[in-house]
Amino acid sequence: MSDAHLHQIAMCAKRAKPIEKAVRFASFSGWSTLLAGALSMPFAVGKPALLVFAIALAAIGTRELTLRRSLKVLDLRATKKLAINQLLLGGALMSYAVYMLMSVPSEGMISSALKSDPMLQSTPELSGMFDDLSQLEQTATALMYVAMILIALIMQGGTSLYYLRKGSKLKKLHNETPMWVVQVYQRVHQ
Repeated sequence: MSDAHLHQIAMCAKRAKPIEKAVRFASFSGWSTLLAGALSMPFAVGKPALLVFAIALAAIGTRELTLRRSLKVLDLRATKKLAINQLLLGGALMSYAVYMLMSVPSEGMISSALKSDPMLQSTPELSGMFDDLSQLEQTATALMYVAMILIALIMQGGTSLYYLRKGSKLKKLHNETPMWVVQVYQRVHQ
């Protein structure tokens, strides 16, 4: 190989640095999403909505890891697919939050504890003091799910845009690098 060939290979590696960063990000995102789905499964026993959500998280995490491998070898379609995967994750998170908002039980943990506590049942004047606390619990629960929707919108939307920006860098790499150099890079990083 001539010095010119080695220079072209070095330039490809330099142009690939932003893509390698996206590969590491996809790896972190994929593993954390897969882990979140797997760790949610024991809590989903007897709760169909949570089970569907946990399976969806695991599937989205697995897909992210698969697409990471495609991005690692400079596949031009990988960034768009990763962006779509993030939108699917955001959709799953928001759907679960909306479902939970719609199915918030009329009786929270505080109310059910008050009803099952014999001491509070024998003193009804005490149980009335907890009405505001029970209302606060319901409001906090609703706000938590609204926050989940907003965070998913910002985080997954932002991550989707991040992948799309990396896609333009990947296209630039392919346009400015001879095909044989890209193929060498792909072989090295398989």
